[in-house]
Amino acid sequence: MTKQTNLDKPTKWEIIYETDECTSIWRYDSKITTNGPVSVDHKWKKGFEIPSNKKKTLGDLVNESKKPTKSKTTKS
Repeated sequence: MTKQTNLDKPTKWEIIYETDECTSIWRYDSKITTNGPVSVDHKWKKGFEIPSNKKKTLGDLVNESKKPTKSKTTKS
């Protein structure tokens, strides 16, 4: 028996998504995996700040909730 290969179907391809903030390039390779992309590259446009994914600690949340208050003292 001989193996038949499908030469019509590409094994590597990429899809490019563009938004206002960045350009995303999704690369696929069906020889490696058929479930999703092999790699994703984000190219951020000039002037855009990448959002911080740092989670806030409990102390940070407490400090934000406390607003500085001025004590009202009357001078006589």
